Amino acid sequence: MDTKKSLTSSEAANYLGVSRSSLVGWMKQGLIQGEATPGGHYRFSLYALDTFAQQRGMSVATPKNREQRQLRLLVIEDDPAFREFVRDAFEVFQDIQIQEATDGIQGALLLGTWNPDVIMLDIRMPNVNGIEFLRLLRKNPATNLLKIMVVSAQLNSDVRAELDSLGVKVALEKPIRLTTLVNELQNLLGASLQ
Repeated sequence: MDTKKSLTSSEAANYLGVSRSSLVGWMKQGLIQGEATPGGHYRFSLYALDTFAQQRGMSVATPKNREQRQLRLLVIEDDPAFREFVRDAFEVFQDIQIQEATDGIQGALLLGTWNPDVIMLDIRMPNVNGIEFLRLLRKNPATNLLKIMVVSAQLNSDVRAELDSLGVKVALEKPIRLTTLVNELQNLLGASLQ
């Protein structure tokens, strides 16, 4: 493989087997070398990625397992019936892997160990609610660009304004149709699930 080849942030994240938000956060912290394009996108050389991986004892994805990497969806939701609904919605897709947390504290623990690509988040939960969790995410350079999909019955105008200020692009109100949930996630990711 040509070590001078330039990869997009998504391709580079897949190459390292990490989330895009982690990769961009590391770049902003100066831990990995990357370049910003005039359009605000990021590019990474294979040399920079290999150097970063070698320094940290990480193994990079081979072409075969890079293609097989599943999208990681972290569902943070205290309602077991809704978590089951989400599992049912996405079990037909082979390229998605789901982990679940019942509140923001469990979600934060999984976030650090599992590196999700996207988070589906409820607002009203025990311990750390969705808004508090989002504020913590946005303060951390490693997670501040992580894609978030809020699905909640608590979406009044004040909550929507707060979500908007925290960079949430998708906020859906419960109850929600299964097809809407799948379509909105695909739109957020800019890709079709297989």
